[in-house]
Amino acid sequence: MSLILNTYFSKDINLTGAQINVVASAWLNEYEEDILKKLLGYTLYKALIADLNGTSEPTLQRFKELIDGADLTFTTINGYEVITRWVGLRNKTLLKSLIAYYVYYQYRNEEESFNSGSGQKSGLAENSESVSVVPKLISTWNKMVDWYGKVPTNIAYPEYFLNQNNYRHFNPDASAFNFLLANIDTYPEWVFEPLDTINIFGI
Repeated sequence: MSLILNTYFSKDINLTGAQINVVASAWLNEYEEDILKKLLGYTLYKALIADLNGTSEPTLQRFKELIDGADLTFTTINGYEVITRWVGLRNKTLLKSLIAYYVYYQYRNEEESFNSGSGQKSGLAENSESVSVVPKLISTWNKMVDWYGKVPTNIAYPEYFLNQNNYRHFNPDASAFNFLLANIDTYPEWVFEPLDTINIFGI
């Protein structure tokens, strides 16, 4: 069972009812698993799934905080103390989730050029011209990465993060990466796979 509901595909990642049915039946489970394995590593991912036990609600406190949020304090690599809140892998109040952003990106990137039934439109005329979906995909991906956790581009490769001694609070963001690192003793199995932001030039 997924950690998120169909209602998370709204607002800035809106899908039509028909699109949501496709995502729910053929995309959500696959890409939710994919992003969680990237974020958590295989061992911690399996521990999370075992704790969920076929539901969407965690039992152990460490997974409750991972999924639904917790207060967060850490010191950045530059020595600045950050006191903030990790909102969790999902925000039940705002109906937002990094999982939803990732699934939306994968679905739109693979299957679609338009959203909202008649397409994503520029609104420039009565019969608006369809506009490129690329800027929307870039925005969606980069929002997901902000939530997931940004690392310097020069070390954004998986091998670097196989060694937990390389992990640092590179920025003050209330990201999943910074939450997990601040609580590394609670999540000792954690192995992070970095994801980089993208732009219209593909760099």
